[in-house]
Amino acid sequence: MKNFIFAVGALAALVSLDVAAAAGSFQFVSGDVKVTSATGKDRIARKGGDINEGDTITSAASASAQVKMKDDGLIIVRPETKLRITTFRFSGKADGSERSLISLVKGGFRAITGMIGRSNKENYKIETPTATIGIRGTDHEPMFIPNPVDGRPALGEPGTYDKVNSGAAVLSTAKGLVVINPNSAGFVPNLANARPTILPNIPAFYRPPTRDEPAIVPVARQQPVGTLASPGGLIKGSTLTKAPLTNNLPVTTLKPVTGTLAAPVTALPTTTKTLQPLTTTIQPITTTIQPATTIQPATTIQPLTTTIQPLTTTIQPLTTTIQPLTTTIQPTLTISDRRLKKNIKRIGTHPLGIGMYEFDYVWGEHAKGVMADEVRTVRPDAVTRGADGFDRVDYSKLK
Repeated sequence: MKNFIFAVGALAALVSLDVAAAAGSFQFVSGDVKVTSATGKDRIARKGGDINEGDTITSAASASAQVKMKDDGLIIVRPETKLRITTFRFSGKADGSERSLISLVKGGFRAITGMIGRSNKENYKIETPTATIGIRGTDHEPMFIPNPVDGRPALGEPGTYDKVNSGAAVLSTAKGLVVINPNSAGFVPNLANARPTILPNIPAFYRPPTRDEPAIVPVARQQPVGTLASPGGLIKGSTLTKAPLTNNLPVTTLKPVTGTLAAPVTALPTTTKTLQPLTTTIQPITTTIQPATTIQPATTIQPLTTTIQPLTTTIQPLTTTIQPLTTTIQPTLTISDRRLKKNIKRIGTHPLGIGMYEFDYVWGEHAKGVMADEVRTVRPDAVTRGADGFDRVDYSKLK
């Protein structure tokens, strides 16, 4: 009887894993794409089908797929790719509990981040066998090329790549990190103790977007601008939205005075002395009051003719190697070393009695949180020092 109850419980657990809340759904599938659940059960990927936390997506040669995540993020799976949705938690709003961790086993994909990547960037990570990728509200393309087997040539030098289309990404290993800016690519070779680098050119295997995926917006056009109205229509490229000036005041034309004064006196009654008639005739007013000058409409605002040139000065990535965030990225482990922060401003007090701060990381990211050196005084078990010499805080132990 006990064995029977145990077997039923185990079966129920397996079923519950297979019907877990969906993390997203396929909105496009082309070719042979397979999904393997956390329990090892395979299914064919189909348009409209769900993808769950723990699922692994595998695409064959010439196959591809698009997955729309619940936070409105987009994952475009390339051919010959294998990736796992290791963690995905999203309650429908950015409340700090959201998490996204994707494990890339081989191949590549394009990721356009959703609310998780835009609101709580530190909770969004991508892991490969040799590196970790963090983002800052990004359209980017991670790629992992394993060492070749069976004599087959590799697509490129084996290792982890990431190409950034917009936003920025952080590529890190145990030996350091680099910040990847738009129109650039980072790389970590499949070697022990390898440091991330910025490549001088984007590898040739990165291809343009297909007709089934969003186009990549050039850097100079990433932020939408307004429109400027003109008589000829709407002119793109301006930050002003303004209707053309028009003269809506009615113009009243005043009629000239055309009447004439009464005729002059020609004679007087007879008296002892005859009075001569007035010889000077009072002339009628002949000057016509001119109508008011019509208010001319304001000069038409000419459309902007100066084309906004794309940025030509390449923003160089950080060249000073900053030690890695952590060897193994844990969803609750965040780098909190005071030495990597600037513009520090205290904004409150944590329930443990330590300060809460607002600050900028040295690589430009704005954040809020605690200082590791203060946490160590009240909860030393929540502070970990990485191989790079910088402290991290496990926020899950501060609740």
